Amino acid sequence: MNKRSFISIAVTLVLSSCVAVTSSSSSTITSLSSNSEASISSSSSVSLQPKIIDVYNVNDFHGAVEHNARNGELGIARLGGFFEAKRQSNPYSFMLSSGDMWQGSADSNITKGRLMVDTMNDIGFSAMAIGNHEFDWMDTTIIDNEENMNFPLLGVNVIDKRTNQRAQFVEPYLFLDAIDFQVGIIGTIGSNLESSILASAVSNYDFIPYTSLVIAASETLRLQGADLIILLNHDGTVEPGVLPYVDGVFNGHTHRIDRQIIQSKPVYQASAYGRAIGHMRFSFDPQDNDVEFLSLQSGVYSYDDLLSLNQFPSPSTSVEAIYNTYLNEEINEIKNEVIGTAVGDFSSNQLGRLAVEEMLTFAQTLEPSVLASFHNFGGVRAGIPSGEVTYGDLYRAFPFDNEIVILPVTGTELNWWLAQSNHIKTISSMPSIQSSSTYYIVTINYLSEKHWENEGLYPHDEDQIINSFNYIREVLKGRWLDQSSIQASFYS
Repeated sequence: MNKRSFISIAVTLVLSSCVAVTSSSSSTITSLSSNSEASISSSSSVSLQPKIIDVYNVNDFHGAVEHNARNGELGIARLGGFFEAKRQSNPYSFMLSSGDMWQGSADSNITKGRLMVDTMNDIGFSAMAIGNHEFDWMDTTIIDNEENMNFPLLGVNVIDKRTNQRAQFVEPYLFLDAIDFQVGIIGTIGSNLESSILASAVSNYDFIPYTSLVIAASETLRLQGADLIILLNHDGTVEPGVLPYVDGVFNGHTHRIDRQIIQSKPVYQASAYGRAIGHMRFSFDPQDNDVEFLSLQSGVYSYDDLLSLNQFPSPSTSVEAIYNTYLNEEINEIKNEVIGTAVGDFSSNQLGRLAVEEMLTFAQTLEPSVLASFHNFGGVRAGIPSGEVTYGDLYRAFPFDNEIVILPVTGTELNWWLAQSNHIKTISSMPSIQSSSTYYIVTINYLSEKHWENEGLYPHDEDQIINSFNYIREVLKGRWLDQSSIQASFYS
């Protein structure tokens, strides 16, 4: 469904009753008002009985569609089963996401997020905030995926620099009219998170501070009749000025389990990779329009919590069927390719050290004078257990499509690179570095573009850069295929 037509469309969502859905289609950043002609569902038999409203949220799922008991990851089919059960027990239930859903596994990456979109549609998500890693495949993929979503992608503060208006692929908020109560959902992304994205992928966009925009959206939603307003915020903290204008916040990005009360409002985050689910329960009294957060009946429930609470879900048969179709038609042939053996468990740090050594060896075949190799810690997302290694294991550890690049730096710049504590690094030999001399290093374009953008390091001239157009997972795949086995202890 195209969200350009999302205004005032009556649809059946997670409720058993018919609801009207409104999301602002205004693209300016100064006005968030919705169409005054919006038709809102009404009923002469509105119940005046108190209601219990259950709001569930996942964040930073990163394409973790496969059930993985070893890592405590539910997988997408069991997430679907969880929500099916909750919706059956309370039809006033909503499933939301605070971002970073598509990127991170072979299953999702091979399909560029289509698998996640199709399964989220089937589960019945009501809304999703955009995360920084939704930008990893450029805005063209965001637009393609958004066109196939049955729910809006929210980002009130994502601004297109070319128009100074909100980006075309995000809405600021969603209004749900459930006849006898109304819910507003607003989406934001941290105003400093452009630096967490490949610079060229986000060069046309700004994530601006959002307090005034959330206040405007909240006031619009209240005028429309919203009794409950939830903020989906893709960041580890929330701008404090918004809290008086919302009833609860689901954060993301930092992969923590948070269950905080700030300014009397719940601010939750539910780990990552489907290892936890956030839940806020509210009571609503339609006689006085009073909404109360029920703290003792809310929480952030981990995989182990669901087991101990006897709430561990069975997989949804419909979601599982979608997943299996993708596995058979697109994924398994690539994901399940056996490339070798890991002798001992590789931690993510050990894989990082293996990566920079292999990058250096690989780069020296293209430019023999390459002296040092750099990768970011955050680009290594998982370890690999001892035993058979598949390409899917490498994909999970190195999910980002960052290209390996060789570039010249001055001695001053080389010393800067060597001094960075957030880089995994190796150097073939330690020469006497002269500040004005030229040296060659190898890194990934995420780091090279980031440091050019933020620190002004090295002339960003493509004529001076050797782009291998290769990813580190491909280089490591070649090493495993050549050697058959690699010993983890060599990289401790």
